Amino acid sequence: MSNADKTDQKALGGLAPEDALEYMKKTKDVFILDIAPAEKYAETHFEGAVNIPFNELPERMGEIPKDRPVVVHCRLGKVSEKNYPRIMEARPDIPEISYIAGSPLFELYKEWKAKDK
Repeated sequence: MSNADKTDQKALGGLAPEDALEYMKKTKDVFILDIAPAEKYAETHFEGAVNIPFNELPERMGEIPKDRPVVVHCRLGKVSEKNYPRIMEARPDIPEISYIAGSPLFELYKEWKAKDK
């Protein structure tokens, strides 16, 4: 990737869980990337989220779409915060990227999705 690609990326940084929920609600075609271990993903996750456990990220980075905004999350925000810059550097072709800085609001998202149907 050229340096020009990197300057085109809009890095939103960490979003408080409430702000992230609002962002996911209003952002068209958002790609929700859950980097928690598969067993945590199986327990609960955002509808439509894609699980790529953080330890598999290096070899699966290509599965993150280049033409959609991306929200990265785990369960407490710490693993997402650590991996956010790695994803940005490896994938400067992602147009807009952020992470949930804290515990995701799974239940509120589920309620919103249920009303939205």
